[in-house]
Amino acid sequence: MLKRMAGLLVVVLLIFCVPAAVPQQQEQTVYTFVSQWQVPRANWAQFAEDTEKTLNPILQRRLDDGTIIAWGNFETVVHSADGDTHTVIWQATSLTGITRVFDELVKAGPRPGQITAVKHEDLLLRSVLRHSSPVANGTGYARVVGVLAQPGKEDDYVALLKKYILPVLEDQFKKGNITFYAVEQQYVVSVPGSLRSVVSFYPSAEAMDKAAAAINARLDGMTPAERALWQGGLASTTIPNSRHDILARATHYAQK
Repeated sequence: MLKRMAGLLVVVLLIFCVPAAVPQQQEQTVYTFVSQWQVPRANWAQFAEDTEKTLNPILQRRLDDGTIIAWGNFETVVHSADGDTHTVIWQATSLTGITRVFDELVKAGPRPGQITAVKHEDLLLRSVLRHSSPVANGTGYARVVGVLAQPGKEDDYVALLKKYILPVLEDQFKKGNITFYAVEQQYVVSVPGSLRSVVSFYPSAEAMDKAAAAINARLDGMTPAERALWQGGLASTTIPNSRHDILARATHYAQK
């Protein structure tokens, strides 16, 4: 079931309250509409062309007029047998913004590349905490790490991430290696409701390497006491072996 979540394109980070160490984070509620497609390999180029010619002008126009605050196209890098190959997302600070874009895309009608898809699924997510920098005509990579928290332990799991992982992400954001990060939870629940997804965008593979190295250094450099708290916290707040990762290439994205 976890293969049904994306992006991230969600991607994606953390919920309810902001620690003092990261005051720049935005607590404004943001909704993300994620449209996921599994397209046969022979039709990838057609799908991408249809998206660029038909969907992207609508999304960019709605970004320019303030209806939405971000949009993007993503192509899966690490494929699974039944997973999605392409994702389109847009973000807004209201459900009105989300549905206004959805209605316009529906009115435009399905494109030939979409019709060839063997699977299509939509998600509606909610970011309670996010941090982003303005990007125009962006490319790069998106990383989504989804984990099922134990029911009732969602906030405890997020607090654990805030203590040990979030400061690293914020530092990498300040250095320009991350252009967006958020914690996503479902607004319309279609997979287990305790799913929490850490979503992050990187302007390049080199930037992603630097961020990954920083996180690994933080984990490897834990004191024995910290390691015990980290590992014990994960064991007491998450469901074993529930992690699911997504790595995607951002072919186009823009955010305010």
